[in-house]
Amino acid sequence: MSSARPDKNRIEQAKRDGHLTVPLMISVRPGRDEEVEQALQRLGATVEARDPRIGYLRAEMPVDKVADAYLITGVSKVDVDEPLGNRLPEP
Repeated sequence: MSSARPDKNRIEQAKRDGHLTVPLMISVRPGRDEEVEQALQRLGATVEARDPRIGYLRAEMPVDKVADAYLITGVSKVDVDEPLGNRLPEP
């Protein structure tokens, strides 16, 4: 299911733009939020918000570790949370 993977183009653009981290919204299966949060922290992420009632975490993730986020047991979906900077596209 492709929705489990972060938007690869946005991640590649973040790398090209020199971003060290990207904000992610991570959907978590019920009861797995603590386990997922610990796994994200081991990958170098900073968990900024967690809501176990609706099963999500918001984390600032090292750009080179984003691909690992969706491999964590208990993660059901990973999305880039917001636009990365406000640069205009170059022609």
